[in-house]
Amino acid sequence: MSMMKNLFTIVAGIFLASPAIAQEPQDRLTVVELFTSQGCSSCPPADAALKTLRDRPGMLTLSWAVDYWDRLGWEDTFASPHNSMRQAAYNKRFGRGGVFTPQMVFDGRYQSVGSKQEDVRNAIAEAQASDRLTVLPSISLEGETIKLELPSTDVDDDIALVIVWYLGDATVEIGEGENQGRSLHYTNVVRLSEMLPDWDGSAITYDIDVTAGLEAGADHFAILMQQGYYHGPIVGSATIALDGTPGG
Repeated sequence: MSMMKNLFTIVAGIFLASPAIAQEPQDRLTVVELFTSQGCSSCPPADAALKTLRDRPGMLTLSWAVDYWDRLGWEDTFASPHNSMRQAAYNKRFGRGGVFTPQMVFDGRYQSVGSKQEDVRNAIAEAQASDRLTVLPSISLEGETIKLELPSTDVDDDIALVIVWYLGDATVEIGEGENQGRSLHYTNVVRLSEMLPDWDGSAITYDIDVTAGLEAGADHFAILMQQGYYHGPIVGSATIALDGTPGG
């Protein structure tokens, strides 16, 4: 995780008016993160399930490709060791002894096997019903800059701010490994994730240059606000397409 040096400016004043694609603060989203791999034969059903969830209102879905399957003959074209580290950190907090694919994590609070439909439905229902701190970030796109505004909020702990650049849709022809010969479709594929400084609940605005996301091959931006740690419970989230289209 880098600190986004020189890619954002903290803004404390009033901005001059300029043309923008604006977006009102989104209602509370349920964040579903899938840890998956192109080299995992049991993952395609979970990848397909994530696409179905992506198309439901009130959801923010993200596909994090892990790299620990690469040793079995096919290097995942989207995998990153940072994604594997994120999954391992979640599982350590959940009290699990290891990692597996496909795994879904819901609002950073619950987890299940990503291909078990009933478990996924139950975890989503539990996440949506939970009574928790909720922060509603506001994001807009102004040219090549994303403006992220966080409202003044009473928080008990500092909040980690994880920014995620992701690709809405991709199809990959698998040449080796357990899925050899298959053409697999992926949605909301994380291409880059980075950290902003921790947030203390003060009203603040960030200007974030979209260059890094575009260079990584992304066409969407998301902010995840996680309590205490970058793998902590999620208390706020928002997303926007890099062409300004609302939602993810």
